[in-house]
Amino acid sequence: MRLFIDMDGTLARFHDEVQYLERMFEKGFFSGLKPFTQAVQAANKLAEESNGEYEVFILSAAVDGEPPYCCDEKNQWLDRYCPAIDREHRIFTRVGIPKAEYIPGCIGADDILWDDYNKNLEEWEADGGTAVKCKNNINHKGLIGTLWQGKIIENEIPADAIVSHFSEIIREAAQTSEDEAWEI
Repeated sequence: MRLFIDMDGTLARFHDEVQYLERMFEKGFFSGLKPFTQAVQAANKLAEESNGEYEVFILSAAVDGEPPYCCDEKNQWLDRYCPAIDREHRIFTRVGIPKAEYIPGCIGADDILWDDYNKNLEEWEADGGTAVKCKNNINHKGLIGTLWQGKIIENEIPADAIVSHFSEIIREAAQTSEDEAWEI
């Protein structure tokens, strides 16, 4: 059982920055992002309290044509805000390539992705995983495209509530995996 957590827009306030699309190529942009405090606290708590029941990973895209310091700065940010998730549990992907392609082994229903971007969630589910929408301060308003119809967890609700929601989703995924094993 694995929980993969996106970084930009889920844990880090990527879109809050003025001219973020231009500024993300500036040195210091990623390391200087402000956290979604409740989501960060929940991610650390989930990692600390997993008791071997599941693993928590960061799964974050690195910008195409990235500056050479993008991943280093993301690691600095994670070292500061998410120390419970070590560097061996951080995966940086390329934009435009489905995140599932970066996962060791094949993914299944008990591999959960928490991400703010519908395209990533749709691709994850198409590859057999369980997708959970991260509702942040700017998305899921119905202004562009269709609204996500699956599971949703807001990243600014209390950290204990986020952990509780994920605990339930993890239990459901574990039960689904167990039921599928009995069918074989």
